[in-house]
Amino acid sequence: MSNNRLVLEGLAEFRAALRALPAELVVEAGPIVEGAANGAAAAIVAAYPERTGRLRKGVSVKRVSEGGLYGVGAVVVNRAPHAALFDSGTQTRQTAIGANRGRMPPGNVFVPRIIQARRQMYARLKDLLARQGFVVSGDA
Repeated sequence: MSNNRLVLEGLAEFRAALRALPAELVVEAGPIVEGAANGAAAAIVAAYPERTGRLRKGVSVKRVSEGGLYGVGAVVVNRAPHAALFDSGTQTRQTAIGANRGRMPPGNVFVPRIIQARRQMYARLKDLLARQGFVVSGDA
C-alpha cells in the first residue's frame, strides 16, 4: 500500500478563474468583432460606385450575439436586390430575338473587403488570447 498523497491548494480559485475567463474574453472580443464588421461595411460602402446609391444603402451590420457566455459575432449584409449580381457579374446575355446585351464583369467589392477585415480581426483576436496567456499558433 502506498502512502503517497496529492494535495491541491487553490483549486477552487482556479475553477472560478476558468469559469470567468470566457466572460472576460467575450467582453474584450466584442469591440474587436464589432469594429471589424463596421470597418468592413465602411470599406464596402466606400468602394461601391455612386450611380443610384442602392448598393451603398443596402449595406448593414447586424450583431448576432449579444455577448453571450461563449461568443460574440456580427454579420455584414447587403440587402440590395442586385448586390450579388454586381459582385459576381453575369454571363453574356441575349434577348429572345437574339440581341446581344453583353456581360457584366464582377465588381469584386464585397467579398475581398470581408476577407481583409476578417484577417485583421483574427490577428487582433490572436493578440488578445496571447495577452491572456494562451499559446496561439497558426494563422487563419
